[in-house]
Amino acid sequence: MTQNRNEPFWDVIIIGAGIAGLTASIYLAQAGRTVLLLDKGSHLGGRAASTEIASASVNLGAHALYKSALPILQEAGVIPTGASPKAPVMFVFEGANGGNKALPLAQLLLGSFLTWHEKTQLFRFYSRLRKTDTSALHKVSLQAYLESQISSPRVRNVVLALVRVSTYCDAPDLVSAGAVIEQLNHSQVMYVDGGWKTIVSQLTEQAQKGGVSIRTSSPVREIAGSYPRMTVTLKDRTQLRTSYVLSTAGPADTLAILNPSLTPTEAAVYEQLIPVRAACLDLVVAGMPQPKTKFVLGADYPWYYSNHSTAASLSDNPKYAVVHVMKYLPASIHSDPLQDKSELEGFLDLIQPGWRKHVVQHRFLPRMLVSHAVVTAAAGGLLGRPGPAVEGRPGLYVAGDWVGSEGMLLNASLASAKEAARSIISGKEQDKEGMHRGA
Repeated sequence: MTQNRNEPFWDVIIIGAGIAGLTASIYLAQAGRTVLLLDKGSHLGGRAASTEIASASVNLGAHALYKSALPILQEAGVIPTGASPKAPVMFVFEGANGGNKALPLAQLLLGSFLTWHEKTQLFRFYSRLRKTDTSALHKVSLQAYLESQISSPRVRNVVLALVRVSTYCDAPDLVSAGAVIEQLNHSQVMYVDGGWKTIVSQLTEQAQKGGVSIRTSSPVREIAGSYPRMTVTLKDRTQLRTSYVLSTAGPADTLAILNPSLTPTEAAVYEQLIPVRAACLDLVVAGMPQPKTKFVLGADYPWYYSNHSTAASLSDNPKYAVVHVMKYLPASIHSDPLQDKSELEGFLDLIQPGWRKHVVQHRFLPRMLVSHAVVTAAAGGLLGRPGPAVEGRPGLYVAGDWVGSEGMLLNASLASAKEAARSIISGKEQDKEGMHRGA
């Protein structure tokens, strides 16, 4: 191993410079801790990175920022700009004779497609949503809950379409009803000007202002030891010394670099996590055949279409727009990427006939990782997720969209990053060591 005598002893080493890692580093630096932030890639941001495609800023699949995430971002010194999508929603249903039909929301609610009884069920479900006691529903699957509340399969599918767009998850038999309802009650979103790279850029600037040291192209080989003497070894065998380690890598990646490994009992809570994925077709287009069709969801299909340029500034070319098309992938079945792409193209043929002539450039991401974990009913919903402190390894913490009892997606990453940082700052391990309590 390479031990560089010039390497400082860090208070905290953070693995992964995505939004969770950057946010935690800012809180720690604000509290006066010396922080080294490592990332295996050459660029910061992880899945929140945006790429330049045809003079447009394009996120890795469709990203929407929940406004409930703004308080923590603002604490970190980040103020995203953008707007909420205001486009009318359309729903795609399976029609008779194998054809599909797209219906505007107004027609769905006022027309004859749904019966009066079905409309009543839909209105009743949403009118009661904010009054629902979720504490009794965390261990109940969404599918079981909806079947107990809504008798119409068509109405259930409309609700499931709105669940998918709120959670990015298509696993009603697994996901916690309590967690889903809480997510639906925080449904205000915004599309971010310049893409999510602007959030990453602001977080990076705040981290560097606070004195955080950032090293890219630094993949980690091993995490060893426990508080107050821990060692992080890089793939090039450089050894870094620290009191605490915070890993914002995924659960499998984190487990793989621990030495010694966790016990089977300790590791089980991480190994049982089920990732959430989506097939994403990202388009830069010069107009679209049906410009008023801005936001479409599949009711009988796990599909999503949105023109993000209707709410956010994503290109310097006023003629170009960024459109995201997605298929929410099932949690337990490995789908065929070629079939998924063909399905999304067929979806576009239905709602934007002639769309191919408008494409400037496109990118297909067949199995984009959306989240590291379905919030399952079997595990107890949000309360069943792993906490930031790793059991059996004092000084080791985790953060990410799979950690903690608060929120989903980015909200979970931010909340767990803040909680992990606060736990380190409070110095719980120092108390156990009989040392001076941290500030």
